[in-house]
Amino acid sequence: MKQVDARAVECPMPVIMAKRVIKEGESEFVVLVKEQIAVDNLNKMAKQMNFETSVTEKDGEFEVQFKKSSEKISTEEKSENYIVVFDADKIGEGDVDFSKKLIESFIVALTEQDNYPDYVICYNQGVFLTTERENTVEDFKKLEAGGVKILSCGLCLDNYGLKEKLKVGKVTNMYEIVGLMASHKVVRP
Repeated sequence: MKQVDARAVECPMPVIMAKRVIKEGESEFVVLVKEQIAVDNLNKMAKQMNFETSVTEKDGEFEVQFKKSSEKISTEEKSENYIVVFDADKIGEGDVDFSKKLIESFIVALTEQDNYPDYVICYNQGVFLTTERENTVEDFKKLEAGGVKILSCGLCLDNYGLKEKLKVGKVTNMYEIVGLMASHKVVRP
Protein backbone atom coordinates (compact mmCIF):
# COMPACT_ATOMS: atom_id res chain seq x y z
CA MET A 1 0.00 0.00 0.00
CA LYS A 2 1.31 3.44 -0.93
CA GLN A 3 2.51 5.57 2.00
CA VAL A 4 2.74 9.37 1.92
CA ASP A 5 5.02 10.92 4.54
CA ALA A 6 3.65 14.39 5.25
CA ARG A 7 5.15 14.74 8.73
CA ALA A 8 7.67 17.38 7.68
CA VAL A 9 5.29 19.66 5.77
CA GLU A 10 2.83 22.29 6.90
CA CYS A 11 -0.79 22.92 6.04
CA PRO A 12 -2.15 22.65 3.34
CA MET A 13 0.49 20.29 1.94
CA PRO A 14 -0.73 17.03 3.61
CA VAL A 15 -4.13 17.48 1.94
CA ILE A 16 -2.54 18.42 -1.38
CA MET A 17 -0.24 15.40 -1.25
CA ALA A 18 -3.17 13.06 -0.49
CA LYS A 19 -5.28 14.58 -3.27
CA ARG A 20 -2.45 14.02 -5.74
CA VAL A 21 -2.35 10.32 -4.77
CA ILE A 22 -6.12 10.09 -5.34
CA LYS A 23 -5.73 11.73 -8.76
CA GLU A 24 -3.10 9.09 -9.60
CA GLY A 25 -5.86 6.51 -9.16
CA GLU A 26 -4.94 4.98 -5.80
CA SER A 27 -7.93 3.49 -3.97
CA GLU A 28 -6.05 2.67 -0.75
CA PHE A 29 -3.11 4.51 0.79
CA VAL A 30 -1.75 5.89 4.07
CA VAL A 31 -0.75 9.45 5.00
CA LEU A 32 1.57 10.11 7.94
CA VAL A 33 1.16 13.45 9.78
CA LYS A 34 2.21 15.02 13.07
CA GLU A 35 -0.75 17.26 13.94
CA GLN A 36 -4.41 16.70 14.77
CA ILE A 37 -5.44 19.60 12.51
CA ALA A 38 -3.84 17.75 9.57
CA VAL A 39 -5.87 14.65 10.49
CA ASP A 40 -9.06 16.74 10.61
CA ASN A 41 -8.31 18.33 7.23
CA LEU A 42 -7.50 14.95 5.66
CA ASN A 43 -10.74 13.44 7.00
CA LYS A 44 -12.75 16.34 5.56
CA MET A 45 -11.09 16.05 2.16
CA ALA A 46 -11.50 12.26 2.15
CA LYS A 47 -15.25 12.57 2.69
CA GLN A 48 -15.51 15.07 -0.17
CA MET A 49 -13.59 12.68 -2.44
CA ASN A 50 -15.67 9.61 -1.46
CA PHE A 51 -13.01 7.95 0.70
CA GLU A 52 -13.32 6.42 4.15
CA THR A 53 -10.55 7.00 6.68
CA SER A 54 -9.29 5.36 9.82
CA VAL A 55 -6.75 6.97 12.11
CA THR A 56 -4.19 5.50 14.46
CA GLU A 57 -1.96 7.53 16.76
CA LYS A 58 1.40 6.51 18.11
CA ASP A 59 3.87 8.71 19.99
CA GLY A 60 2.17 11.92 18.88
CA GLU A 61 2.16 10.98 15.19
CA PHE A 62 -0.85 9.94 13.16
CA GLU A 63 -1.42 7.41 10.41
CA VAL A 64 -4.47 8.20 8.30
CA GLN A 65 -5.54 5.26 6.15
CA PHE A 66 -7.61 6.06 3.09
CA LYS A 67 -9.90 3.57 1.39
CA LYS A 68 -12.23 4.30 -1.52
CA SER A 69 -15.81 4.12 -0.29
CA SER A 70 -18.13 1.62 -1.94
CA GLU A 71 -21.09 3.88 -1.27
CA LYS A 72 -22.13 6.25 -3.98
CA ILE A 73 -22.32 9.79 -2.70
CA SER A 74 -23.56 12.80 -4.56
CA THR A 75 -20.48 14.34 -6.06
CA GLU A 76 -22.29 16.96 -8.06
CA GLU A 77 -20.11 19.99 -7.79
CA LYS A 78 -21.32 23.24 -9.11
CA SER A 79 -18.53 24.47 -11.31
CA GLU A 80 -18.77 28.21 -10.97
CA ASN A 81 -16.81 30.91 -12.70
CA TYR A 82 -14.86 33.00 -10.25
CA ILE A 83 -11.89 35.31 -9.93
CA VAL A 84 -9.31 35.64 -7.17
CA VAL A 85 -8.27 39.14 -6.14
CA PHE A 86 -5.05 39.99 -4.32
CA ASP A 87 -4.70 43.53 -2.97
CA ALA A 88 -1.69 42.71 -0.78
CA ASP A 89 1.33 40.43 -0.81
CA LYS A 90 0.34 38.91 2.53
CA ILE A 91 -2.76 37.73 4.36
CA GLY A 92 -3.95 39.63 7.39
CA GLU A 93 -2.31 42.04 9.77
CA GLY A 94 -0.29 39.67 11.97
CA ASP A 95 3.41 38.88 11.83
CA VAL A 96 4.61 40.03 8.39
CA ASP A 97 6.77 36.99 7.58
CA PHE A 98 4.02 34.60 8.67
CA SER A 99 1.40 36.59 6.74
CA LYS A 100 3.54 36.36 3.59
CA LYS A 101 3.93 32.61 4.13
CA LEU A 102 0.13 32.31 4.43
CA ILE A 103 -0.47 33.95 1.07
CA GLU A 104 2.07 31.61 -0.54
CA SER A 105 0.16 28.69 1.00
CA PHE A 106 -3.11 30.08 -0.35
CA ILE A 107 -1.68 30.33 -3.87
CA VAL A 108 -0.23 26.80 -3.74
CA ALA A 109 -3.66 25.53 -2.66
CA LEU A 110 -5.21 27.48 -5.54
CA THR A 111 -2.97 25.64 -8.02
CA GLU A 112 -4.32 22.33 -6.67
CA GLN A 113 -8.01 23.12 -7.18
CA ASP A 114 -10.01 21.17 -9.74
CA ASN A 115 -11.84 24.32 -10.80
CA TYR A 116 -9.38 27.12 -11.55
CA PRO A 117 -10.50 30.74 -11.44
CA ASP A 118 -11.05 32.56 -14.72
CA TYR A 119 -8.79 35.40 -13.60
CA VAL A 120 -6.29 36.28 -10.90
CA ILE A 121 -6.21 40.03 -10.37
CA CYS A 122 -3.44 41.80 -8.46
CA TYR A 123 -3.59 45.44 -7.43
CA ASN A 124 -2.04 47.67 -4.79
CA GLN A 125 0.69 45.63 -3.03
CA GLY A 126 -0.70 42.49 -4.65
CA VAL A 127 1.44 43.35 -7.68
CA PHE A 128 4.51 42.21 -5.71
CA LEU A 129 3.13 38.67 -6.19
CA THR A 130 3.53 38.89 -10.00
CA THR A 131 6.88 40.65 -9.95
CA GLU A 132 9.28 40.11 -7.05
CA ARG A 133 8.02 37.03 -5.19
CA GLU A 134 9.59 34.07 -7.05
CA ASN A 135 7.44 31.43 -5.30
CA THR A 136 4.20 33.12 -6.21
CA VAL A 137 5.38 33.95 -9.74
CA GLU A 138 6.04 30.24 -10.39
CA ASP A 139 2.63 29.23 -8.99
CA PHE A 140 0.91 31.91 -11.08
CA LYS A 141 2.72 30.55 -14.15
CA LYS A 142 1.18 27.13 -13.39
CA LEU A 143 -2.25 28.73 -13.21
CA GLU A 144 -1.62 30.65 -16.42
CA ALA A 145 -0.60 27.42 -18.17
CA GLY A 146 -3.96 26.03 -17.00
CA GLY A 147 -5.85 28.83 -18.73
CA VAL A 148 -6.10 31.39 -15.93
CA LYS A 149 -5.63 35.00 -17.01
CA ILE A 150 -3.26 36.79 -14.61
CA LEU A 151 -3.75 40.56 -14.52
CA SER A 152 -1.79 43.25 -12.65
CA CYS A 153 -2.89 46.86 -12.25
CA GLY A 154 -0.65 49.12 -14.37
CA LEU A 155 -1.08 52.14 -12.12
CA CYS A 156 -0.07 50.01 -9.13
CA LEU A 157 2.97 48.60 -10.95
CA ASP A 158 4.01 52.18 -11.77
CA ASN A 159 3.44 53.35 -8.20
CA TYR A 160 5.80 50.70 -6.81
CA GLY A 161 8.33 50.98 -9.66
CA LEU A 162 7.58 47.42 -10.82
CA LYS A 163 6.21 47.81 -14.36
CA GLU A 164 9.44 46.57 -15.96
CA LYS A 165 9.64 43.67 -13.46
CA LEU A 166 6.34 41.96 -14.34
CA LYS A 167 7.15 38.23 -14.67
CA VAL A 168 3.74 36.67 -15.23
CA GLY A 169 0.48 37.80 -16.78
CA LYS A 170 -0.48 41.09 -18.35
CA VAL A 171 -1.00 44.69 -17.34
CA THR A 172 -4.57 45.89 -16.91
CA ASN A 173 -6.42 48.92 -15.54
CA MET A 174 -8.94 49.61 -12.83
CA TYR A 175 -11.79 49.89 -15.36
CA GLU A 176 -11.28 46.27 -16.45
CA ILE A 177 -10.78 45.15 -12.84
CA VAL A 178 -14.10 46.68 -11.77
CA GLY A 179 -15.88 45.08 -14.74
CA LEU A 180 -14.48 41.64 -13.92
CA MET A 181 -15.30 41.97 -10.23
CA ALA A 182 -18.86 43.00 -11.09
CA SER A 183 -19.41 40.03 -13.41
CA HIS A 184 -17.81 37.19 -11.41
CA LYS A 185 -17.89 35.67 -7.99
CA VAL A 186 -14.91 37.23 -6.19
CA VAL A 187 -12.66 35.25 -3.86
CA ARG A 188 -10.23 37.10 -1.61
CA PRO A 189 -7.66 35.48 0.67
